[in-house]
Amino acid sequence: MWTLQRSIARAVAVAPELGMARADVRASQGDLDKADDWPNPSVSIDVTNNIRRMYNEGGYTVGELSYAQPLPLWRLKPQMEVAQQGLLAAQAGARQTRLDVEAHIARLFLALQMRRDRLQLAEQRQAFARQLIRELESGSGDGDGADDTAIIRYIKPLDRARLQLLAETANSDATAARNSYQEALDRFRNYLALAPDAPIRLPAMHTAADPAPLPELMRQLTTNAVVLRRIEHRLKAAEAGVALQKARRLDDPVLSFVHGRNVNIYNFSYSYDSVQLSVSLPLWDQNKGNIEKARASVLRNQSRRDMAKRDLIGRLSQDHLHLQHLLSQTRRFGSHVLQPSHRLLRETERHYDVGQATSLALIDAYNTYFDAKNRYLDLLYRGRQSAIGLHWLLGRPWLQGDGAVRP
Repeated sequence: MWTLQRSIARAVAVAPELGMARADVRASQGDLDKADDWPNPSVSIDVTNNIRRMYNEGGYTVGELSYAQPLPLWRLKPQMEVAQQGLLAAQAGARQTRLDVEAHIARLFLALQMRRDRLQLAEQRQAFARQLIRELESGSGDGDGADDTAIIRYIKPLDRARLQLLAETANSDATAARNSYQEALDRFRNYLALAPDAPIRLPAMHTAADPAPLPELMRQLTTNAVVLRRIEHRLKAAEAGVALQKARRLDDPVLSFVHGRNVNIYNFSYSYDSVQLSVSLPLWDQNKGNIEKARASVLRNQSRRDMAKRDLIGRLSQDHLHLQHLLSQTRRFGSHVLQPSHRLLRETERHYDVGQATSLALIDAYNTYFDAKNRYLDLLYRGRQSAIGLHWLLGRPWLQGDGAVRP
């Protein structure tokens, strides 16, 4: 049996989208690892012939050796914060990508169930039409009773044409349902990277579960929605980016250690050591342009957060209300239309078998039942679709720690 749990596990294992998301996380991790690195020091050597010449000698000596180390005193902390929030945003993006993959395969699985059930219903309708045509052509109902023979024998030409049209319509509907199922099956196998002839057996499609109260779902949305968390991390990274650009108004100060040799006025050579500190003066370039760009990025991400929250809350409220309406409609339709139409069909079949109902009455009863069953399947499908969308909005993973599918 190819269950939803098995489908999601397979999709997560083979989806290339998750590989891309993991690569983004690795890249962000690399940025974080590099964020606290100090700049590399520099070493310079001054080779001169000045000392040798003072002694009237030839050759060269090392006149000065210096070691310089830039000091990232101001920018290191905000730089680390930017990289940290970038990593958290990438991880949230990877979780969102997984949720997208899980929701997509859930919809493909549901669509395949729907088309399988419609194909079965179309084949039942086709079998009924063929049976009725066989009875018509044989001149008897079941071959055991005279009453059935009388019913079929005196059918009007117009009713005979109606039966033929019923059979052709059933054949056309069955062919269309079979083609639709094969196309959905091909999409399902392709997305899961299955062999073209891989056997697929599906469980029955069931009614969606009742959603939790809307206030509870609203609280879950604000705390669990991965989309919001990702934007929040990007907003924090942008805020840290403002501090980073302010820190970059000053270049890193450079601390240098110098050891050298020189000759005094008495032609005596001597050694000396010095420590130097170089600091830039932001007299003209104060990095104002980059600071303004960073502030604009903060405003942009704040707007994105507010827009996402507004849209998610609106969609959650609408999907919750829509799912409740669909579930209520499904239950009422099942008890007030589907079950009565099935009872009517059974009763009409019983009367038809004993000659108390005509073939046209039987056709009408079958049409009523098949139409009701099709509408019921559509309600089940729409309810499950709405539940999948609600599940995605809340940022819930479909698989629990034990591999079971969350309701």
